[in-house]
Amino acid sequence: MESQSKRQQIHEENSLISSKTIYKGSLITVRNDKVKGLGDAIHDYDIIEHPGAVVMVPVDSNGYLHLVKQYRRASKKILLELPAGTLEKNEEPIYCAQRELQEEIGFKAKKITPLGGFYTAPGFCDEYLYLFLAEELEESSLDGDDSEMIDCVTLTLNEALNLIEEGEIVDAKTICGIYRYLRIKDTCK
Repeated sequence: MESQSKRQQIHEENSLISSKTIYKGSLITVRNDKVKGLGDAIHDYDIIEHPGAVVMVPVDSNGYLHLVKQYRRASKKILLELPAGTLEKNEEPIYCAQRELQEEIGFKAKKITPLGGFYTAPGFCDEYLYLFLAEELEESSLDGDDSEMIDCVTLTLNEALNLIEEGEIVDAKTICGIYRYLRIKDTCK
């Protein structure tokens, strides 16, 4: 109990001294926060501000998962991922999920179930990902982002799990989404 009180004290004593925008891009903003810690300690935190995003686990009527394969500039690799996308200004996550499904895999979901969410890198980024199970898929496409060259891939759950274990699926949101689906799949019928 004493360690909890100490942590609470440290949290309360960390007060913001200043916050300065370092970079503002089309997607993210980077800021530097100066925070007063215990005693006279001053700490610098570089924080990435992100509008948030969605990730979907699309499962068709035969139980197949629909993923996308695309080149990611930051990793310099072609990655196998669940469909996902960034929230537009004032967009509700569930609407973003439907839009991204149509843009990335050419389906919309008649049934979307929220599966919670998670921070991607809370030590330096405020991005929060909303996770959805997308079922009862029907064909319906929207034009996607011109910069995205996406190939759709259909896998069984076991194939996806094997690709995770073999290190072929290395995207954290995809691993998280697939394991979350594995955990709840029998209760969502």
